[in-house]
Amino acid sequence: MAKRKTDRRTIYTKNVIKDSLLALLNHSSYEKISVTALCKQSEITRTTFYLHYNNIDAVLNELLDEALRLTELDSGFSPSPISSTINTSLVNSDDSANETSDSYDPDALLPVCQRAASNPKYRILFLDKTMSHYILEKLYRRAREKKIPEIMNIYHVSEWEADKLFLYMLNGSFAVNKSLGWNKNSEWYQAQKIIQKLIQPNS
Repeated sequence: MAKRKTDRRTIYTKNVIKDSLLALLNHSSYEKISVTALCKQSEITRTTFYLHYNNIDAVLNELLDEALRLTELDSGFSPSPISSTINTSLVNSDDSANETSDSYDPDALLPVCQRAASNPKYRILFLDKTMSHYILEKLYRRAREKKIPEIMNIYHVSEWEADKLFLYMLNGSFAVNKSLGWNKNSEWYQAQKIIQKLIQPNS
């Protein structure tokens, strides 16, 4: 019984710390946030913080894992293979159809975890300029095993070539989505159509 109470207390404290980091990111870049500021926002002591995390990077890492895990467990999401996504986007070439169709989803081309940026709670993580490299590295490591063979099959390239193509897709799409604030508006669909045409494999 005592252990269960301790576990609940630990979970509560860690959630407070993570929520505090998200709150601070609304007013400051990640690289400028200190443990002291995070403790003040969380209303805890430094000792309490270090009982749960070694540093702020550990808090960020847990937040990102949480955001990506929730995205992957979303019952309404069914990831599409690259070939299916490209074919669907090319068939549905009408602008109005692309902007309103729930079935058209260019993001399916990329790791499903990138969809986490659409979650209002975690969006600030993907908008922070100082965290892009860290997030992209995490997205790459998380999706590489699945996406590289897929790209090899669709584009008939070597593993090395598929890896570079995946990096191009991932980093380029991330930059475009970030420039648009991760909002799926008419400009977003227009940009995705251009990207889809660019990466269309040769028939």
